[in-house]
Amino acid sequence: MKKQGALLIAGLFAGSLFAFSTGAHAVDTTGTVDYTDGGITFDPQDPENASASLPKDLNFGSHAIQTTADETWTATSDGVQTSPVTTGQVAVSDNRGDSSTGWTVKVNEPTQFTANSKPLTGAELSFTVGALTNNVNSLPTGTRIADSAKTALLVNQTVTVLTAQPNEGAGETALPITKFELNVPKNTAKEQAQYQTTLVWTFSATPS
Repeated sequence: MKKQGALLIAGLFAGSLFAFSTGAHAVDTTGTVDYTDGGITFDPQDPENASASLPKDLNFGSHAIQTTADETWTATSDGVQTSPVTTGQVAVSDNRGDSSTGWTVKVNEPTQFTANSKPLTGAELSFTVGALTNNVNSLPTGTRIADSAKTALLVNQTVTVLTAQPNEGAGETALPITKFELNVPKNTAKEQAQYQTTLVWTFSATPS
């Protein structure tokens, strides 16, 4: 009888151990990462790559006056037409983390090439672009210059370069400029002087 009682107690103890060891018990560990507004930047500068931003100067060179043939000059590093071509990039870095508003880039040539208050009548500045890219698959689809297109600027007429609609244009967007050209008609009167103009690139944080 004592032997049977001891076996019964041992059996109950073993059963309780088995029930305890197979019971489910969960513990949660929560991981968090907090992203804040990284801002939006037009024409971000890259000291190691000048062509990753808009050029500061366009040098179309020095040429003898003539009025018998149309002229087309390309902006180069020093104005010499055989030197490296001046390139650039229209770039927007949009890290706001807010897709409710887009952005727009426009360009305008307010005045004609001018020297001594006299315009280089009929002169036409143009630029050619490459393929638009975006690093997070968020390409702008609004009004913009088409890939590989050449755009001629008319004096004091604004051109829309890029438009990102809401929910577009996040991350790094870039439109390379492969060439700047200046066309001067043969019958344009010219003086012995340096003619200058300015391109104004305008950025706004909402499409228009």
